[in-house]
Amino acid sequence: MARSISSDFPSWRPTIERALFEHYSPYAEAIAAGDAEPPESGLPAIDGPAAVWPHTTAEFVQVTPLSGQLTIEIGYRVGWDEDHTLGARLREGQLVELCGSVLAP
Repeated sequence: MARSISSDFPSWRPTIERALFEHYSPYAEAIAAGDAEPPESGLPAIDGPAAVWPHTTAEFVQVTPLSGQLTIEIGYRVGWDEDHTLGARLREGQLVELCGSVLAP
């Protein structure tokens, strides 16, 4: 499973970027409305899912059992949420969830 991550990632990328953009959008809306403070480094301007990548850094990749099933988790640091590492969790090539706060292994 671990060996296939680099070759399988391109097929996962569109789904992960959509999930990251869905995570970004409420932050941008809350900041624009004055309901939240922007990150110290400023809120990046992201106009669509494919635009998340310049503001995203992979911190770790692991294969681990979650809920009794082997799961690939890619931990991302993002420019709009400086307080959390987001975990893209995949099983059998499908995004199961984007967890809002994960710890590096």
